Amino acid sequence: MEGGPKLRRWYGSDSSVGDGTGASGDENGDETAAYGDADEDDDDVELNLPKTSILVTNADGALGESIVVQLILAKASVVAACEAEQIVGAETRFGPYVNVVSNSMSAGARLNGVRAMVVTDALEEDLLAACVRRGVKHVVLVSSAKSAGGGLFPSANEKARRDKTREELAKRSGVALTIIRPCSVKSSPSQGREIRFGQGDTLTGEVSMEDLAEVCARALTRPPKPGESLEFEVSNGAAAAERDWKALFAPLVIV
Repeated sequence: MEGGPKLRRWYGSDSSVGDGTGASGDENGDETAAYGDADEDDDDVELNLPKTSILVTNADGALGESIVVQLILAKASVVAACEAEQIVGAETRFGPYVNVVSNSMSAGARLNGVRAMVVTDALEEDLLAACVRRGVKHVVLVSSAKSAGGGLFPSANEKARRDKTREELAKRSGVALTIIRPCSVKSSPSQGREIRFGQGDTLTGEVSMEDLAEVCARALTRPPKPGESLEFEVSNGAAAAERDWKALFAPLVIV
């Protein structure tokens, strides 16, 4: 996945990334401007930037990279966190559309200008504490459905995602939280297949990584209230189907 001409063709020369306007709407009227809406940061760590960006952790991993691309196409302002040795490669793939930062930076520095965060790997306690301190509005945590297994991710990563202490830590933070629990994740193309949401760990099957990345991006536009969490599983159906994102999210119960 290369970020140069391909992303420029989709993104457009008049992109709004970084200009504080947030993302554009879609055919279903999603309020993707929720990516923006800047306010002031009182935490005197590094810079104090208007909070308009979305931080994606593990952006040098397959899922993190896919989420970054979805957010670029949504014209969101993105901060991609990578291992130090992966920064040059990430900057080459994403081009000028993304601010690439190192995981070795302090939690506060990585969160400069960040309004929301998508966590696809281990949940760092100091990063979560910095989210609370700096007023990050929304955290999207990619977890794992009970039925997940044998998918794209190594078994060790699946085991880490199933660790409920990771979810409980995020819940105790009091930040508006969305927990997405994918069934077995596959690298095969989406091919426009139906997307299914479920609650109560009853959903089975598989989901393409491309579709999981889009679900993460869509979830950012629907944050619950502070102290509440929206938790759901996601999988693909067998047949292609038109996607009504409002109808998918509408029945989900916030706890």
